[in-house]
Amino acid sequence: MGVLALVLAAAACSSAEQGTPIAQQGNDDRTSTTKPTSKTQTPSTTTSTKPARPRTIDLKQFDPCKIIEKVAPELGLPAEKLTAEAAQGFAPGSVRCAQIRNRGIGSDFGVLHAMSRSVQEHATSYLVTTPITLEGFPALVMEGNYVNDCYVGVDVADDQTLVISWTIYLENGKPAMSDVCAGTKKAAAAAMKLVVAA
Repeated sequence: MGVLALVLAAAACSSAEQGTPIAQQGNDDRTSTTKPTSKTQTPSTTTSTKPARPRTIDLKQFDPCKIIEKVAPELGLPAEKLTAEAAQGFAPGSVRCAQIRNRGIGSDFGVLHAMSRSVQEHATSYLVTTPITLEGFPALVMEGNYVNDCYVGVDVADDQTLVISWTIYLENGKPAMSDVCAGTKKAAAAAMKLVVAA
């Protein structure tokens, strides 16, 4: 019994320690044969070792467009005025805002306040998810379904998830998923820094 407990404890520690390094491995999994393993390991890793959030942040106090407007210049995007809209397919109170620059080349940046949905529930529609931490809050990097988009969902409160999306359009071909998710993580880090400081 003592040996089993030791093995389980060691496995739990190794899963938690792999949170950040798995991000690059997960991005490469699109072409590897271990992709199903990542998919099956993700739910147990993210639910059993999810770190506690340092505090609760109520997304209702934030306009997602203001978040984009304030952090866009830091990401190399213009600080333009945007208007939030109800997020279709999400619970009432969910709002989204997006800066769309997809004229064949460039990046799109979006912020979604997903209400009545935990980050784990939001992540179920993505094939590859990787746990990270932003400003002390547990989060998941979620590789998109269209090869050129990536998302970060941050657990800010019970049944509230801050979702940051980043899409890259190239003139020819598809971007590397590692590049798309790197842009998403940068955008999410900037957004969370702003939200935590408010």
